Amino acid sequence: MEHDLLSSWAEGMKFLLGNFRLAPILALLFLLVPATGQAADTNAMGVDANLEYRTRGLYINPFELSGTAVRDGYWVEQRLRSNLRLHRNQKVSLTLQLDALDGVLFGDNGTFGQVPAPNAGLTIASKRPNEVGWGIGLRPGADPLDADSYIPVLEPRRAIQLNHIYGDAVLPLGLLRIGRQPMKYGPGITVHDGSRSNRWGVSSYSDIADRVLFATKLDQVFQRLAKGKSHVFNASMDEGIFLAVFYDWMSQGTLDQFSDDLGKMGFALQWKQPELKTFGLCWRDILLSANVVSVQNDSFDTDIYSFPLQAQAGLGPFWLQVQYTLHTGSTREVSEGFAVLSNGEPHVQDLHASGMQAILDYKAGPVTLTFEVDYASGDDDPRPDTPITSFTFARDSNVGLLLFEHIMAFESARSAAVGMENLNSLDAPSFPLTEISTEGRFTNAFALFPQLRIDWVDGPTHKFHTRLGALFAWPAADGGVVDPIATILAEDGNDISDDAVNFHGGKPGDYYGTEIDLQMQWTYHEYFLWTLEGAVLLPGSSLKDEHGHGVTSFLIESRFLYRY
Repeated sequence: MEHDLLSSWAEGMKFLLGNFRLAPILALLFLLVPATGQAADTNAMGVDANLEYRTRGLYINPFELSGTAVRDGYWVEQRLRSNLRLHRNQKVSLTLQLDALDGVLFGDNGTFGQVPAPNAGLTIASKRPNEVGWGIGLRPGADPLDADSYIPVLEPRRAIQLNHIYGDAVLPLGLLRIGRQPMKYGPGITVHDGSRSNRWGVSSYSDIADRVLFATKLDQVFQRLAKGKSHVFNASMDEGIFLAVFYDWMSQGTLDQFSDDLGKMGFALQWKQPELKTFGLCWRDILLSANVVSVQNDSFDTDIYSFPLQAQAGLGPFWLQVQYTLHTGSTREVSEGFAVLSNGEPHVQDLHASGMQAILDYKAGPVTLTFEVDYASGDDDPRPDTPITSFTFARDSNVGLLLFEHIMAFESARSAAVGMENLNSLDAPSFPLTEISTEGRFTNAFALFPQLRIDWVDGPTHKFHTRLGALFAWPAADGGVVDPIATILAEDGNDISDDAVNFHGGKPGDYYGTEIDLQMQWTYHEYFLWTLEGAVLLPGSSLKDEHGHGVTSFLIESRFLYRY
């Protein structure tokens, strides 16, 4: 019994200090929390709230560039986003964000007696819309192992989706945040908070984590240590040197085992400066950020490190932002699923993937010229014993309006559905095939995206601008754009290149295509926005079928946004 108790105690300490690596967090808390601070007026309370209601109407013709099963598509959807923050004397706060009717179609939709079902058996008698969206599903009676069998179908949606709920405590030398919270604030190529920060299209998906985070301002800590209690802590979030350390519970697996738990720990260092004058130059909005993130898991031998970097600054009429992220390490989790699909043996695969985005703006009066470069490494060999080299942008880091946002999202979702159908009857320990569905993410591509914006009206009541962009995209992988499911199922030897096909059944190709994007936006009193966007996609060889067929696709989208 004594041995069992000692073993349990040892496992518990390993859990805290080893596998979950919480020691740095605990050490920081014990070091910084005891510092003295001024007593707060615990009776002072405040409430911050805002609402945002959005409707979208989209028309795409066609979805299939080389088929006839799915031609044009038209739908109108909506979303209400609510943000609420309760705080007491700005020392302790609770933040909540939820979405209502996210992606829910206008109308009473579905088939009576089936799922989803409308509220009325007669459409002409319906007096109450339901909660239905659309996804990719199997056409009735079609072959589930044929990608062409999958079409847009109706599916139930949640009426309410909780995004964030977390508590903040402003300690004497930092901030302690615990709960379900954004992985990052603002846009990024690795993670995105789902805020309305994109130049094209919409943001709708918040990357979140169940996290404990401690953040402080290093410059203020040093001054506090040097000057003592006489130093007044500057809590401004717009300038200073910030340090954050966090731990994410990505999965706790089986509760009586630690080996299958997946945790992520990271450190973030950031310098922000609104203005800096050096050598006769006046820089503005300076941001330098460096992060180190570690993901570890024993059951799949996962040991992965990520290094997201970001730099931005303005100088005169120029503004530059550069983001770069490197993923490196090894894991067996991806191979476990693909090995079952290919009847092979799982291997611990090396991971080496990277992504980059650079945006340069030049503003001359009402005209802004933009040159954007995007890169995400790709993987042209999906076999379970080869390195993983695929990088994907965050879901809401939109690159263009049509090619990656809709066409590649649709075709990759079909491929993923075929893969999942093949695994349904097999006892696979992991299901990496769901990640094949890009959901609009930019991946395996190098893109040049020059843009032109003109602010025709910029007054206190009305604003109106137009934006024009031309997107040119090539595959980043040497082998082109490869459908991993169709390629694995067709593999017949050691050389994968002769089995590789793209998502349309043709050769991988060496050019996605050219996309022309247009945007017009009218803003009224900052609280009402109407946006009209259009796109034309001229497909390249990577979007054509085995016969070399691929037609031009068009998109039109109209959005109304109300902010309160």
